[in-house]
Amino acid sequence: METNKIKTLEDLEILARKSFVILQPDSRKGHYNITLPVKSYIELHWFILDIVKLSLMALDAEQGSVTTIENPCIAIRGVLEIVLRLVPLEEAELLDKIHEMIRSDDSEQNETTSLKE
Repeated sequence: METNKIKTLEDLEILARKSFVILQPDSRKGHYNITLPVKSYIELHWFILDIVKLSLMALDAEQGSVTTIENPCIAIRGVLEIVLRLVPLEEAELLDKIHEMIRSDDSEQNETTSLKE
């Protein structure tokens, strides 16, 4: 099977198994888990602290008060770096392939319809 051509349901299932990697089935039906990629316990702790700091800054901004948070840019950067790791690019690539396939089928159907008229 070419990776950019999906001709059968089986082709789609094979590609989906390779592409849908972010959500992992949980023991509870209908629930999924994600893996948070961290290098160490300390990185995980810093990430959690950064989320708390950002939450405090958001609450302070809403109430007009100011909590002193050292290096807020570092906290923001830390959270954004983790979010970047969680973006499901593999899934997006599969969706693009499916979208392209559907557009291609629509174009072929439109051409066939035009020829019949």
